[in-house]
Amino acid sequence: MTKNKFEDLVSAAIDNVPEIYQEKLQNVNFRIEDEPTPEQRKKLGLRKCDALFGLFEGVPLTSRNGAVHGIVPDIITIFKNPMTQIFQDTQSLKTQVYETVWHEVAHFYGLNHNQIDKAKKTKT
Repeated sequence: MTKNKFEDLVSAAIDNVPEIYQEKLQNVNFRIEDEPTPEQRKKLGLRKCDALFGLFEGVPLTSRNGAVHGIVPDIITIFKNPMTQIFQDTQSLKTQVYETVWHEVAHFYGLNHNQIDKAKKTKT
């Protein structure tokens, strides 16, 4: 899959994040990278065989105590190669890109994995 087509999938996924979660995404930078850096992998304790589809780096909204000034933009990175290597048909890849974007946005909002799963069930 070309970089442009993958970027289109990510853009569509961002646009499809539930509206109630769109409001505060203005200070979030979305990036697309081919692979996580060695530093990111090490920080997360990933093994060579572990795939990483996305990563939220920043301060979750729930940890800010209302502070918004002077905070650098948070970063959500979507990793192209792990997804395109595992999900080879377009529909599966599109679904996984959306799931990854949603997962990382949920982390930005301070949701843990159990809360993410519950929120996902209520929005589908």
